[in-house]
Amino acid sequence: MIDFEYRCINASGKEQKGTILAADPDDAKSRLKSMDLMVIGLTLKKSLSKKQYFRRKNVNETDIYNLSKELSVLLKSGITIDKAIEILIGSTSNNAFDEILKHILSDVKGGKKLSQAFEDTKKFNKIVIVTIRIGENVGDLRSAFENIAQYMHFQIQLKNEIRNAMAYPMFLILASTVTLLVIFKLIIPRFLVIFDQNMETLPFVSRALFSISNFMDLTNLFLFLGVIGLIILFSRFLNLGSMRQMFYSSLVYIPVFKKLIFYLELSRFSFSMHSMLKSGVEFINALKLSVEVIQNTLIRVSIERTINQIKEGKSIESAFSHISFLPPMMHVMLKVGEKSGNLKEIFFELYNVFDEKLKNFMKKALLLLEPLIITIMGIIVGIVVMSLMLTVMSVSNIKL
Repeated sequence: MIDFEYRCINASGKEQKGTILAADPDDAKSRLKSMDLMVIGLTLKKSLSKKQYFRRKNVNETDIYNLSKELSVLLKSGITIDKAIEILIGSTSNNAFDEILKHILSDVKGGKKLSQAFEDTKKFNKIVIVTIRIGENVGDLRSAFENIAQYMHFQIQLKNEIRNAMAYPMFLILASTVTLLVIFKLIIPRFLVIFDQNMETLPFVSRALFSISNFMDLTNLFLFLGVIGLIILFSRFLNLGSMRQMFYSSLVYIPVFKKLIFYLELSRFSFSMHSMLKSGVEFINALKLSVEVIQNTLIRVSIERTINQIKEGKSIESAFSHISFLPPMMHVMLKVGEKSGNLKEIFFELYNVFDEKLKNFMKKALLLLEPLIITIMGIIVGIVVMSLMLTVMSVSNIKL
């Protein structure tokens, strides 16, 4: 399939421009004619080089959510999957995502299964691929894309809630940093410059603040920002993923972060299990896939052990009961769900419970974080004021 740029006259007599996928110019003209368009210009679209292709924006969760939602709507209206993908090409602002859709469309028209075409792009996670594959097997792609859209909506909503919750504390931290820079670069140097020749006679606190003020010059500041910039620039080439993983996993040993991480990971795991079971995935396979969405190593390894235990014949409730950090409520609900055969709804209820606990805990933590930042700033400003007062009080001991 080749991309062609066209200029046409539509049924209302207005000029219309765009691009269309076709096997050759004759095929492109035939497709445009079937859309009631009169072709007045058709040219081959210039393709980007491989180097330019990889420089473009990556696919994000919002793109996948929009694609899944739109595909489910189009499939519900009776449009075939290849025609639905063709309609969506060019409807996004992400050129990289358009290229991915074109490759998927080309593979599907070439005879590949839809799930294989998605998998070959290397841009979609296993949960998306498996859900599409299940939809192909049962002949219900519409429901498969609805489940994917629901799962991606959960991921986007969770990240947005965390980002919004951290907005005000981050503003306080930024404002505090600017205030400290003003104090150490403008106020302290101007006040203590009159004692430049007699610094040894000043109190220790005053001399320490003056030394910090001298250190915080533009050269050191630019050097510090340059180091951070280099780390960010080369992070994709360095193996920093394992270091971030180790740091994140170690946070569960800090009381302040322990509950936050548990609630976050368990809500993510529970929703993934609900989505997989709702899509028709067998419990063991759903468990394998859902374990992969857990980012904390300690929690992931603990739940991963249950897979072999369930395969060996243990009940689901018994396998999960050996995980010490899981609340008793979860064991009871899993037991009820296993006996009733309605585990997908049980996991959805567990998601609601953990999600609510996560939100409540974040609200409480942020209520403490905001006054903590203000208190720390007050202590620092108090130390500065105290040092300046001690300096003024020591003026009588300075020989001019």
